[in-house]
Amino acid sequence: MKKLKYSVLAAAFCMLPVTLTYANVDTSAITQQVKQAALNINTADVSQLSKLPGIGKKKAQAIIDYREAQGNFTSLEDLKMVKGIGKKLVAKLEGKVSF
Repeated sequence: MKKLKYSVLAAAFCMLPVTLTYANVDTSAITQQVKQAALNINTADVSQLSKLPGIGKKKAQAIIDYREAQGNFTSLEDLKMVKGIGKKLVAKLEGKVSF
């Protein structure tokens, strides 16, 4: 019985390095994919912007008009300056847009 316990314990220790190796997966590639998935509102057109939650064609055009008149957006908070976009909509867009 003791031999069985020691065998199981030894097997567990043998698997430990493998487990730790897979636990340290590099997440930088995943982070980069997430950033690429976010829509850049400084380069997006009406059809791309209108795919965002809470943004229809009119708001998308308002975003583009504001961008062309005032320059590129630098933060999510800048979107509040666009007519029809408030705190709630900005909260919905968090993580979905980039600059």
